[in-house]
Amino acid sequence: MISVWQVLLLMVMAPFVQGYVQWLKARIQGRIGPSPLKPWRDLRKQLAKEVVLSNAASWVSRLVPYLSLGLVLGAAACLPVLSGLPGPLLGSGSIFLFLSLLAFSRLSLLLLGLDSGSAFAGMGAGRDLLFSLLVEPTIFISLLAVGLPADATAFPGILRAAAANTSQNPAVASLALVAIAGVILVETGRLPVDNPDTHLELTMVHESFLLESSGRYLALLSFSAQLRQLLWYTVLFAACFPWGINESSTGAGFAIAILSFLIKVLFASSAVAVIEGVFAKWRVFAVPRYLTFMLALAVAAMLADAIL
Repeated sequence: MISVWQVLLLMVMAPFVQGYVQWLKARIQGRIGPSPLKPWRDLRKQLAKEVVLSNAASWVSRLVPYLSLGLVLGAAACLPVLSGLPGPLLGSGSIFLFLSLLAFSRLSLLLLGLDSGSAFAGMGAGRDLLFSLLVEPTIFISLLAVGLPADATAFPGILRAAAANTSQNPAVASLALVAIAGVILVETGRLPVDNPDTHLELTMVHESFLLESSGRYLALLSFSAQLRQLLWYTVLFAACFPWGINESSTGAGFAIAILSFLIKVLFASSAVAVIEGVFAKWRVFAVPRYLTFMLALAVAAMLADAIL
């Protein structure tokens, strides 16, 4: 039951987190901005609209929205949000399983972009695939660097090691923190890597998958992207900021865990909004150099494990 409640909490918060980032970004830029509840209203409006598909679309375009959301929900069940205790869904909480589920979700979106027959969707799929070649090893190596000192390749083990002060040294944690935080901007399609508020075809990456979607399919894909964004925040918390996560089954412990999680999400979302309000979008060719630097930091964290 613990894992069920954790997944439900993520599902409820995901659209609000997206709305909060948009609202705070507008405030930083001197605008009033939309309400933080706007993503929820958009999802309700999209669910009520008719589905319109491209003439070139096949059964893939009908299957991918459900498949992508299911894979992201499966990844959410691997993460410790409120408790580090293993549960029926959390199970081992393996980082291999978590990353594999998100990788298959990315693959399904790539197939959606190609199946629509849109040149812009195919272009965005190619760019996303290029970025993933550097993103996935960076995340994988960073999480291994955090967990291997405690002989843990699962999130519950990493949390227990951190609580017992037997985890990695500060140098490893700092390098992994910067690498994971840097990759999150790419994985969630945020500035300065990608602009989630534009539909200019020549600059978009993640938004290109949504060009040929409408109705409930667009709602499912948008909700999957919002949930994926919150999942990456949670990965950062579990790997580098495990404070406040409940290690017992008491009500007071869960209350503290919920409050701690909300505070960490607030700070992470605010940081993303500040970055988007300050930086302009980079050229597409600058992103691989940026990701290569993050990969170098992840490798340095792994080497620091062996040396220190």
